[in-house]
Amino acid sequence: MKPSRSQTSPQRRAYNIIWTAAEDYSFEPPFVAFFQDGEPDFYMNSVIGYVHKWYDPAVIGRLFDTLEGALFHETFDGLLWIALENCVYERESAERPVLRELRLSHAEQFFLQEQRLSRQQWMAQNSLVHALQAAKCREILGKNSGLVNPWERTLYSELQYNGEMNALEIEQTTLAILKKYFHFSSSAGKENSVRLFFQKLRLKLFRPLPFKVIRSENLMVGAPDTSLSTHHLTTNTSLSKHFQESQPRHGDALYIESCFGRSIFSQEENQQINLNLCQDAHQNCRLHFTDGILGPKVLEDPLVQKALEDAKRQGEKNRAFYQSNHQVYQRSILRLARQIQNAMLVHSLPLPVPNRSGQFHPSWVWRALTLNDTRVFLASVQEQQPDFSVDLLLDASASRLENQEMIATQAYILARGLQICGIPVQVCSFLSLRGFTVIRRFCSYQNVQKRQTQPSSETSRIFDYFAAGWNRDGLAFRGVGQLMESSHNKNRLLIILTDASPNDDRKIPSAPLHGRPISLDYSGKAGIQDALTEVRKLRQNHIQVMAILNGTEDDSEAARQIYGEDFIRIENLNQFSSAAGQLIQRQIEKARG
Repeated sequence: MKPSRSQTSPQRRAYNIIWTAAEDYSFEPPFVAFFQDGEPDFYMNSVIGYVHKWYDPAVIGRLFDTLEGALFHETFDGLLWIALENCVYERESAERPVLRELRLSHAEQFFLQEQRLSRQQWMAQNSLVHALQAAKCREILGKNSGLVNPWERTLYSELQYNGEMNALEIEQTTLAILKKYFHFSSSAGKENSVRLFFQKLRLKLFRPLPFKVIRSENLMVGAPDTSLSTHHLTTNTSLSKHFQESQPRHGDALYIESCFGRSIFSQEENQQINLNLCQDAHQNCRLHFTDGILGPKVLEDPLVQKALEDAKRQGEKNRAFYQSNHQVYQRSILRLARQIQNAMLVHSLPLPVPNRSGQFHPSWVWRALTLNDTRVFLASVQEQQPDFSVDLLLDASASRLENQEMIATQAYILARGLQICGIPVQVCSFLSLRGFTVIRRFCSYQNVQKRQTQPSSETSRIFDYFAAGWNRDGLAFRGVGQLMESSHNKNRLLIILTDASPNDDRKIPSAPLHGRPISLDYSGKAGIQDALTEVRKLRQNHIQVMAILNGTEDDSEAARQIYGEDFIRIENLNQFSSAAGQLIQRQIEKARG
């Protein structure tokens, strides 16, 4: 049977190449390789698979993670892949003689792709990595490396790792080379004069590479399925355009909708929202709002189907986790509700009502003349109904994978405690994938006329929470601010369940007129600053913002920078309702103080 277009998508074929070379189908490839025209690079994807096969993934992964915090992590990634290619070729070619022909073909393809680049393309990416890749390809084809610069020649020579090295030796050697040639420090985050100098010259150092190894962008809730490796792989199949671009494409939008559900807004509304919100630091990104309901068009890609199945399986795990200690969590809900009710009683506001005595109210005189109602005076009673709504925003990035069941349970406890008190509550999660920040709404505000003693089916959808992808916190705050506009309450409260670690694969674009001469990685200081900026905007819009953390102790400083003192850390679920109740009490005092 002829494969459908979705079955032969570039990213899926790249994954199959990697899994086949690795002889392991149980991992998500952290990198994939493509030529500039969007065709998967068969040889380099095989190299990625061989690296997984021959070297400890934990050590190699740690090395790439160390480099990711650097100013020039893309350059360092490129240099490391040049070195790793040499290692695995020496190891694998002894068992696989055909690898020599593939390597020769790849070198020839490098220069063929190079000839197709336009003048503008030549000025867009890293010239150092390009120069060393070109030198390697010339040598593979039996020519001189062509390197003239002595600094480049010595760097290139030291990157010729041999096949006898193990993973730890590769890690140590790489860090030593980067320290020697780039003054790189694995302690990360420390700016020095050399790095600042390169930062100013960055735009002059870049141009596109005929091929590039990039980080994977697929939604992988669980481990890959071995059945995906059954299709025959060839290098001359016609492929669609490269799926990763600076801006999300229509195909990416369909992929996102297939995995997460159709938009809750019309096409026109969605376009206007994105036009208004995806600006400045987020101009190359998009927002997708969904209730998790699949639309009529769902890609028949096995990776999409597997993602949906794994998401469903995680929902079952979340519900089982809650049911395993149902009585304990039910007591937590009631304890939280009592705390909130007590705070509302203590800090209740006087509510003006008509009365036959008290302070005269001239605008009510018409009642006596027209309705024969003598209650034209003001009396005050303590307000019994809440005058605020609450939004819960759950970080659903891959950094939360180990805590999914606990986060879903925390959110459910909070939502139910608030609903019992008659407080309108809306619960959403957020993650980023392929340039889209997906805001999944589990339950919306309800017109609460009386206290909800029984949970609604909508509230139970909170257990459909699952984690994957990245987290672009600043854009998520803009998105949830949009949803909060539907609240008619005077006071609005936003609670974020997070680890306070903004991190996305889409950069913050350069803006020279705003003091940003180069693009910045959306992580570290830049990510924290963007999140802080958006929190301040929410507060200026009279939205109280606070956070609940269950990450590491190191995250407390980042949380303090973003949320000030309005956050708490939760070590375990037993203390959750009490700590969360205290935080909500504090916000009630602010709103009514």
